[in-house]
Amino acid sequence: MPLMRSMHLAKFVAEMLASFTVSLSVLKTVDLNDITLLTPRRVMHFRILFEAILEYPENLVWNIFTRAAVIPELESLRQGLEFFIKEYVVKTNKDLTQKFKLAKKALSNVEGVLK
Repeated sequence: MPLMRSMHLAKFVAEMLASFTVSLSVLKTVDLNDITLLTPRRVMHFRILFEAILEYPENLVWNIFTRAAVIPELESLRQGLEFFIKEYVVKTNKDLTQKFKLAKKALSNVEGVLK
């Protein structure tokens, strides 16, 4: 997929996540833990996606990630999200560190308390 199209798709998916049209569980088939599968294009795509998500207000970021916390079967996805965001998003964009900490806390919010 051309880079521009990938960028638009990532931002579109971020918007769908923020409007709760879809959940982060749509990413459960993507193994964000396996660096051998993370080609530069995939890294760029998902980096744009997560940067867009982390730019939303804190309460929205909390709610987006909490939706993935309440489903026990998504443990692998939660680990992959945490790994990918830490390695590929926060390391290149230090401004998102606080939002990442919030997202990480939301991923362990098994009670599902929304803000």
